[in-house]
Amino acid sequence: MSVCCVLIVNLLKGYALTLHLQRLKYRFHIGKNSKPGLESIIQGCKDGKASAQKTLFENFYGYAKKICLRYGSDHAQAEEMVNDAFLKVFKNIHIFNEMQSFQAWFKTITVRTCIDHYRKFSPKVALVDVSEMPHLEGSQAEAVDNLSAEEILELVQKLPPSYRTVFSLFVIDGYSHAEIAEMLNINEGTSRSNLVKARLKLQEWIKLYAADKVMKY
Repeated sequence: MSVCCVLIVNLLKGYALTLHLQRLKYRFHIGKNSKPGLESIIQGCKDGKASAQKTLFENFYGYAKKICLRYGSDHAQAEEMVNDAFLKVFKNIHIFNEMQSFQAWFKTITVRTCIDHYRKFSPKVALVDVSEMPHLEGSQAEAVDNLSAEEILELVQKLPPSYRTVFSLFVIDGYSHAEIAEMLNINEGTSRSNLVKARLKLQEWIKLYAADKVMKY
């Protein structure tokens, strides 16, 4: 199971993972500028070479798609986000500092593109702050363990945009509620509430999903 899905499973089980550990795991996953010839590809993009842009797109399309699938409701919406993200990457690549991790820089642009998409197409939902997050019951926790990465992603995609966005930002990408509130132009209480609502909704679906799988076998 991928690092992202492990983080989702752990949160749904109620484990208190710190943001520091989340960021360390994700940073280990994306690494540094390790792709062969990446520096020359980036320079080619800065020079406006179409061949370099094509190579960069081919190398990072899958990475961008994985990020966008967590924020989009389906593949078509994620594809829109991917295309917009690459447009922003090519537009701003001249300001990329080679001392940075390119993948980390690329990820930031991609996530913020997903946020822009959310702001543009999703209605704002005002929710009441909820301070306590209930834990999964034993049977539900076991059901989470039995879900594949694809099944977990499918359930996350079914969440309403406001829940899905906060859930992905907090659980997978490691942003704090203060950072999420600033990014989405909401207060921290709403961010926390969206996370709780997302978690409760996922718990409900997991219970139904597990029951359905039992019925099929």
